[in-house]
Amino acid sequence: MKKIALFFLILLFETFSNSEVISQPFQLLENLQSEISDLITTAKHSIVTVSSQSTNSYLINKTEGIKSIFWDDHEEKKKDLWVVGSGIIYNEDGYIITKSSMLAGFEKIKVTLFNKKDYEAQYIGTDEITGLAILKIDADDLIPVKLGNSNIVSLYSLTMVLGNSMGISPYASFGIINGKTNQGQFIISAPLNPGSTGAGLFNLSGELIGIISAQLDSDSWMTATTYSGNPQQNGIALTSNMVSKITDKIMLMQHEKKGWLGVDLNADSLSKGKIVIKNVIPNSPAYRSGLKIGDWLLKYNDSILRSSHQFASLLENTKPGKTVSIDFIRDNRPLKIFPQIAYKKPGGFNTNKPTKATSQIPGLHSQFRDQQSILLSPERLNNLNYRIEQLENEIKKLKSQIKEHQQ
Repeated sequence: MKKIALFFLILLFETFSNSEVISQPFQLLENLQSEISDLITTAKHSIVTVSSQSTNSYLINKTEGIKSIFWDDHEEKKKDLWVVGSGIIYNEDGYIITKSSMLAGFEKIKVTLFNKKDYEAQYIGTDEITGLAILKIDADDLIPVKLGNSNIVSLYSLTMVLGNSMGISPYASFGIINGKTNQGQFIISAPLNPGSTGAGLFNLSGELIGIISAQLDSDSWMTATTYSGNPQQNGIALTSNMVSKITDKIMLMQHEKKGWLGVDLNADSLSKGKIVIKNVIPNSPAYRSGLKIGDWLLKYNDSILRSSHQFASLLENTKPGKTVSIDFIRDNRPLKIFPQIAYKKPGGFNTNKPTKATSQIPGLHSQFRDQQSILLSPERLNNLNYRIEQLENEIKKLKSQIKEHQQ
């Protein structure tokens, strides 16, 4: 009897021991699932959807039948086109980071928060080299992203991409950092779906370490004829340190608008106490008002010009948009002009709205492309398909007529 009891005790012990071993992997998976959910929940509050609206023009062919081959009678139609992508809340003041490729030719920009509230956005500016764009919304209780230090991110680190994809926000995917470009951007492997441009790249602590900038174009890397398809599994991301530096400069530009005329001065003339124009920048206030190389500037409004430092100070302290008077001498004749002062733009930054949805990253144009640059409106696509179908029918009719004539 004691032997039987001992046997059951041993069997029971082994059973419980084996169940603990078996349950350990499941517990690890449950813990991992919980950590992933916490990571997404923490980061999603700083993710926004950026939608830009523009007017798309297309033509409808009004000529039908055999005449359509020889005559073109078109009617122009216009339709609102919305391009949707991702963005990041940079700070509590409402500044939003995104990509200029989603704003090409915009007439209206809308930002949608994670709680589905919509806000009309103001366009602030774009970095012309990276295509990073800054918007601003007037909203309360914003949760800005937590910035990480991209300089300490190791190669082959596991990362999370969080943004908008096909109208789903937040949309999460995971990937690996495989390297860096010559310009310092991360090269990543991760599912990059339509709308991923402008999405955030996060480490496993929920810190932003980059912004998705473009996807790797597989066509430029094809080495075998058996390759097919474009999985969109590779791309590049601007590092968070780079993003932070650029964003701060664009914000400073917006808050410190300084007056700008658009001239370079002759250094030799300055040493002689004269302020003579060496160069006039095209499309600047100076260019539009008629100033030319060699003009000797005498007065700015009521101030007699005595030094380049004084002239620069007067310009920068003039409110952009204000019309001023400048007295100068040209060919020994005293003249006066009334230019409207613009505001000074730091080098490399542009406050004009983007006109093309292309990547501006030097050296990467042939290898990378912005995902939004390939969009066609549904109306334009349907019109093209309809036109192709018409032409095919016309060709069939002509072949039939030729065949009948030959018989």
